[in-house]
Amino acid sequence: MLLGNYNDCTVLEELPQGFYVETQDGKDRVLLPKTKAPKDLNIGDSINLFIYLDNEARPVATTQKAKACVDEFAVLRVKDVNDVGAFLDWGLDKDLILPFNNQLGEVEVNDTCVVRVFIDEKSGRISSTERLRKYFDRDISELKEGMEVSLIAYDFQEERHIDFVINKRWTGRLYCNPISTGLHIGDFCTGYIHSLREEDSLIALSLSPIGFDALVDKHKEALLKALKDNNGFLPFSDDSSPEEIRKNFGMSKKGFKKLAGKLWKQGVVELSPKGIKLAKN
Repeated sequence: MLLGNYNDCTVLEELPQGFYVETQDGKDRVLLPKTKAPKDLNIGDSINLFIYLDNEARPVATTQKAKACVDEFAVLRVKDVNDVGAFLDWGLDKDLILPFNNQLGEVEVNDTCVVRVFIDEKSGRISSTERLRKYFDRDISELKEGMEVSLIAYDFQEERHIDFVINKRWTGRLYCNPISTGLHIGDFCTGYIHSLREEDSLIALSLSPIGFDALVDKHKEALLKALKDNNGFLPFSDDSSPEEIRKNFGMSKKGFKKLAGKLWKQGVVELSPKGIKLAKN
């Protein structure tokens, strides 16, 4: 079976406590508790199930949807902390453990953690870690400069840089003052490959399309539409926070200012301390 993952199964037997199902390779039988089974399930049916370990370390199947599988990166919320470690909400009845020795710092209830889900070699149990470095793919040959990528912020160095998970596979770095971006650990955003160095797998990132023309092409129409939808005015200016800019326009404050300045020079908009508005023809 694929522990900590989804398995195609066949229903073999019905018991008072649930159904025994067989994994596709025919090698494993797992219990699907009746409380987690569809009401119309019958013997012989095929069903896709997530298999994990219960509190007695026995494999158990469920129709619940896990927020992450083994060998995946994930952003999960802390539900509880005790003398063993933290417990993360990953969508199942049984929470996912984040042991103390796998934490980068003290975590508290409701904190957001960026983790890797794995099977502990010693215990055979499903676990997680915030120590991500060894899990990233070192082969960056599929990436190209200027490519749009999906990012998860996972490490902040004050006034220096932010490290991101790239496409849930690689890691890259944005050189910046983290405060200026409005981002926090666990935030998702879109980014771009600024440069690549294959000899040491170093990836430099940008939060704006590479090249100013690309920035204008990507965000110009969205900004003009937002202006038209709001009677020609938006209350965003130099005084707006980076968080406000990113939330509303999906771009950095620096990029927004460049775009607004370009549109002003073209006579498309007017700028004031109160905001930006469409120019009168």
